[in-house]
Amino acid sequence: MRKLILAIPLACFLCLYAAGQGVGQSGEPPEETAPLSLVFHHIGWNALRSVTYNYGLNFAGAGLGTWAFIASGLDWKWRNAAYENEGLSRGGTPGVYIGLIVPGLAPITAYLAGRAAKDERLQFTGLALTQSLILTLGVQSVLKMSTGRAPPGIATNFHYRKNPRTDDFSGEFNWFNMNCIDGWPSGHTANAFAAAAVVAELYHDNPAVKIGAYTYAVLMGLGMSVSVHWASEVFSGALIGYAVGKTVGKSYRRLLENNGENGGLTFYASHNTLGIILRL
Repeated sequence: MRKLILAIPLACFLCLYAAGQGVGQSGEPPEETAPLSLVFHHIGWNALRSVTYNYGLNFAGAGLGTWAFIASGLDWKWRNAAYENEGLSRGGTPGVYIGLIVPGLAPITAYLAGRAAKDERLQFTGLALTQSLILTLGVQSVLKMSTGRAPPGIATNFHYRKNPRTDDFSGEFNWFNMNCIDGWPSGHTANAFAAAAVVAELYHDNPAVKIGAYTYAVLMGLGMSVSVHWASEVFSGALIGYAVGKTVGKSYRRLLENNGENGGLTFYASHNTLGIILRL
């Protein structure tokens, strides 16, 4: 299952590549409104700007917020409420599976639907969702491997097991244990809020779409907090995911509104070419 989770961004990109680089009857790649190479649009800058988004307050807030949740006992109380309520923990379990499928499926669906409908904005959304997923997985993996926080043991899913301990172990961290799957922050929540921020940015003029995207993200976070994560991990995942998604979404929105004319350094990949584009 861990290998499956790590393969999500790679599978997402490969599926987009196969679909986006089809060859027509003439033997030449078909015209694309949004070429697949734009998956890498300003990816280096967007990674850096994600960390410094809002002057870095999102990441600082994630750390300080986690400390507050632990010190106040809120993490432990929330965990026990979910642990003692079987219906509550079972209700959050589907989110574990949904959070594995949707992040990889949504970009592919958006991009292919956009190509079929010749909808430029939908194609850009699929590409932006792919980049935000790659960046969010990268950020959360580093943080998880560094902090090594003990799971709350609320429910049994995949390799998770209920933990009957009665002492407050919400503050236990096994620093640098190199486990990129469990722990702080909640990856499911980070992915959901990153995707919601991307969609909200690219569909800034559609309140219904924005409400739907953030509703999904909030429900995902709630589900994680009563099944496989501490409440503070959900809180931090939401802040970090939002920073990544907002940064990537703004970058692609500028590109879309400028009709693809945007300066900077971008990685490029086509059906037979790999390189770097420098636009002045």
